[in-house]
Amino acid sequence: MLCNDPDETEIAIKHANEAVTLLLKLYESSVDDYSLYFTQNENITIYSKKHGNVDIRKFHATIPSAFKYSNVIKKLWDFDNTQKLDDKFINGNVVRVYIQNLIIMEQSTIAHTHSSPQKKYAIAAKVKVSNDTTVILCPSRTLNHLCLADEKPNMKEILENTRSIEDDIDAEEALSKLGANIAGFVVKRGGDNQVHVTYINAIYDDGHSPDSIHDKRNRCITYINILSL
Repeated sequence: MLCNDPDETEIAIKHANEAVTLLLKLYESSVDDYSLYFTQNENITIYSKKHGNVDIRKFHATIPSAFKYSNVIKKLWDFDNTQKLDDKFINGNVVRVYIQNLIIMEQSTIAHTHSSPQKKYAIAAKVKVSNDTTVILCPSRTLNHLCLADEKPNMKEILENTRSIEDDIDAEEALSKLGANIAGFVVKRGGDNQVHVTYINAIYDDGHSPDSIHDKRNRCITYINILSL
């Protein structure tokens, strides 16, 4: 489980940094051209936008008391919390640990063309951007590999064959070119004595895969779980 290959670790760090950078760009981008999808008590707001084949949602939640900042992060980065079952934010089984707070999760799926269960892999990470800002990358973007349940993957090869995220173009355009999902949290400790949580979830749906229905259902479940923070 613990990776001792420095080259593989370097590739994993690169992919994680690219995803975190994209999340921050989406977080910082204006919502002027987004639609207001939902609002409640000024503490919860969901914005929605469709960009090509990508369905983007920004869920903003405000939690009173800035001292809860560390506790909120702990609740969100819950991959190793064995007490939580159906309401976890970081779902899957840990199959690779690189450095502190950088892992690869294995998730099972049922192939739509045959009945054999398959496994997919995704990076999850927790990155401290500053003393008041943390980004949590959820295991949402499937790495360029899908294998049968009894097949042992070559994780280094999978990472080497995973497409890089373009960082020199608009964030939404980068999402469209990526052709994959991405999701994560940006948590900020505000000067207004509040914790601001933004959950960004972008689902790629080209109309040919039923996976998007499952992904959108999981997104709604995450919304509900955020309300319990």
